[in-house]
Amino acid sequence: MTTVYRSVNGTPAENLEKVLSLAGGVERIVCPDDVVILKPNVQWWNQGAPNLSAVDRLVELIFGRTDGFRGEVVLAENCHRGSSPAGSASSGWARPFERNADVDGVRTMGELGERLSRRFGRRFTVRHWIDVAAGARRVTGPKDGDGYVYCDGTAGGPLLVCDNGVAGDQLRATVMTYPVFTTDAGTVVDFRNGIWNKGAYTGQPLKLFNIAALNHHSTYCGATSLVKNYMGITDLSGGPDPSNGGRISGTYYNFHSFPFDKWAPGPRPGMLGKAIGTFLATVRRADLNITTAEWVGLSSRVDPPVVRTRVVLAGADPVALDYHATKFILHPNSKISVHDPENPGSPLRHYLARCAETGGAIFDERFVSVTSYDFAKGRLQGDDELAVVGAKDWGTDAKGILKYLYLRMFA
Repeated sequence: MTTVYRSVNGTPAENLEKVLSLAGGVERIVCPDDVVILKPNVQWWNQGAPNLSAVDRLVELIFGRTDGFRGEVVLAENCHRGSSPAGSASSGWARPFERNADVDGVRTMGELGERLSRRFGRRFTVRHWIDVAAGARRVTGPKDGDGYVYCDGTAGGPLLVCDNGVAGDQLRATVMTYPVFTTDAGTVVDFRNGIWNKGAYTGQPLKLFNIAALNHHSTYCGATSLVKNYMGITDLSGGPDPSNGGRISGTYYNFHSFPFDKWAPGPRPGMLGKAIGTFLATVRRADLNITTAEWVGLSSRVDPPVVRTRVVLAGADPVALDYHATKFILHPNSKISVHDPENPGSPLRHYLARCAETGGAIFDERFVSVTSYDFAKGRLQGDDELAVVGAKDWGTDAKGILKYLYLRMFA
């Protein structure tokens, strides 16, 4: 069994604080000496990134836990935007948000990071993981310094592999990759194995919070949220096209070229989920997953039409959360079939099912309970109140509206 904790109709910060309260409070999840990695998806901006106010409140709650906090918080991800993502206008780190910020004077994730660094000093770090192809080093572990570990069985390292099980020329396999990095306070973090100091792992607790938005992604993927957010931990060197590069090491593909044929479905449905499920089982799974669905993109991660649903969800299981969020929040507003996790032909359903199967997550709603608070009504919601239909903003771009209508009719 797992529980989806949910809060609706508050501000993003109120909703975030409420779901943590429903889950037992930040003290139950974070201990005083933890190093906590917050992994947002910031490849995009607007509704394509987590709500900035919710992230801000989460950091405040960690540092303000009632019995103290002596550890560190790291806001980190790989948005795959080259060697200098902090200044990339093609990412939410530097591209101003038109919606989904909700913090006075802050319009980008980079500005939020600067604000939090000023407040909490060297115990708060913003760290950009960089693909090896963009200039990072390939390392075997923290003794080599910062970089990416490739689990391809070379240099005495582990072989952590996932294949698509397809015979012949369309057989593909990928290997797990993960970062090693140093915080502003000088703490060396091995994403898989923990904190390293003076030639050994220290045993200091390392926690991971997976923080995502909720949006339409594509007809070959369906929706973007928590499960797919793990792609922003891995190295995607080699590019997205398996017919033109796409390799991360030798014959192994990266996490994007493994399941897809560039921007189209790959040889076997659901392989994105199998790869990420393997990552959950062999590298690291989040201690807490949070979806900030203040705004939801019906056909784009950055442009209208959008719907304001005013929801934050949290829980231990990313598949259960993505299933719930797409079934009760995205699909009721979009009515697009690839957003429906109960549609047997939806790529979303395929990859969620394979992630659950491979990564030990829960795909079956019979084993999921929901605890949901409604600020508008001042009480917990019943099971018959879970669908959220918000007010739509259609925008003024005819192409964006036509794209949505096309997806509504043909996706």
